[in-house]
Amino acid sequence: MEIVQLSDIHVGSQFREETFQKVIDEINSLKPDAVVITGDLTNEGLIEQYEKCKKLISQIDVEKK
Repeated sequence: MEIVQLSDIHVGSQFREETFQKVIDEINSLKPDAVVITGDLTNEGLIEQYEKCKKLISQIDVEKK
């Protein structure tokens, strides 16, 4: 079983989406069985930041078993 752990995404004013997209691409290339996301998702805790984070992490491909 392959598990990927991703921590402290910190979506916010200084978030670099193009860099995070590379992280998503790398995770998807690994074809993990599970992805565990820990730590802070946003910097300021604004609803817009959580929505953006949800949109981004929804691009991670994990087969539902």
